[in-house]
Amino acid sequence: MSDWRLTTQNTALVVIDLQEKLMAAMPRRAEVVTAADRLIRAARILELPTLVTVQYVKGLGPVCAELAEATAGLTPVEKMAFSCCGAAAFARALKDSGRKRILLCGVEAHVCVQQTALDLLAGDHTVYLVADAICSRRATDCAAATERLRDDGAVLTTAEAAVYELLREAGTPQFKQVLPLFK
Repeated sequence: MSDWRLTTQNTALVVIDLQEKLMAAMPRRAEVVTAADRLIRAARILELPTLVTVQYVKGLGPVCAELAEATAGLTPVEKMAFSCCGAAAFARALKDSGRKRILLCGVEAHVCVQQTALDLLAGDHTVYLVADAICSRRATDCAAATERLRDDGAVLTTAEAAVYELLREAGTPQFKQVLPLFK
């Protein structure tokens, strides 16, 4: 691929399992939640399709409280498979979005994020792994997953870098709405 840029026409956001019981065990909870919140809010402004998943909601609970406002109106896809692609509702919604570039954030990096990314890569999607918006309980697991996914073709980015790439320029109405998220 010669053009790796994210655009508002080719990109969707996938938010994986940012649930209370999982996030309670994350050493970088505040950083990950802040980055995810910025991504979700910016995605709304930029009108990106946004898919939110929850793993075994009965045991792990709903999306964490800090993201309740940002995710209001988005119906999380419940799943049991570690890969989001293993949930028929997710696969259908992603296909219906028509987007081939996928911004991924969530937990755990070495389980659900990694398996989802590998399935998306195998399915001819380009995966953008948002480094400040993913986490595992152990830093070594997160680092290993990030390195493996980069080696397998995922593109590493950050929440701010991705959003500004999508914006393209300052001074637009969307830029003015997004700017407060990153101040």
